[in-house]
Amino acid sequence: HAPDAQLAATLGLIDRVAATLADAVRDADLVVLAAPVEANVAFLRALPPLLAPAAIVTDVSSTKRSIIGAAAALGAARPRFVPGHPIAGSEHSGPRAARADLFDGCACLLSPTAQTGPQAFERVAQLWRALGARVFEIDAQRHDALFAAVSHWPHAVAFALSAAVGGGELADDARRFAGAGLRDTTRVGASSPELWAGILLDNRDAVLAASREFERQVSAIADAIEAGDRAALTALLAAGARWRRTL
Repeated sequence: HAPDAQLAATLGLIDRVAATLADAVRDADLVVLAAPVEANVAFLRALPPLLAPAAIVTDVSSTKRSIIGAAAALGAARPRFVPGHPIAGSEHSGPRAARADLFDGCACLLSPTAQTGPQAFERVAQLWRALGARVFEIDAQRHDALFAAVSHWPHAVAFALSAAVGGGELADDARRFAGAGLRDTTRVGASSPELWAGILLDNRDAVLAASREFERQVSAIADAIEAGDRAALTALLAAGARWRRTL
């Protein structure tokens, strides 16, 4: 995005702005794809003729299935691709949201495939450790199922709750008087809708599976409230509270 790129350069966050993908990766030893997932997929398909002979490629996408599928286009460079996902960020976006300490202490998950070379894997792991992250290895399919449950669907819930409150007749009072409960629960509902629409669609099957489990829990709570069953309601809430306290 040209305005964001120019702002990042003005703020001293990047050294230069590249006009084309070829210009961006020319003579690069290591290429990090940090665009939305659908853009990263397109980049992977366009990269093969542009890469330096020994260049390593990695990404930071929140989903891995489509990224790994697109990496087949890398051909001979395929062993030098290391799928990655640093677990860092916030609801803020754009160059002004940049933080020097973003990766300090965060987990970074790498999902090497059968084609990923060990030297490329170690090089990317070293990059993330140098940035302060803790590196873990995880199977791509398990990664997508996990993050559908702990990130992707929770974002959808936060957007939905924000819309439900904000679209109702109490929206103005909610804005004036809501406390930490609503703010904490909906924090990520202020994230980029364009970015999250792409993530949710890209990880569709796993997200829908997570949504069904959520709906089962919400329905059980609603049924207990409707029935006035305090014991059942308390048990349902306690099950969630026990796990949440382990975070």
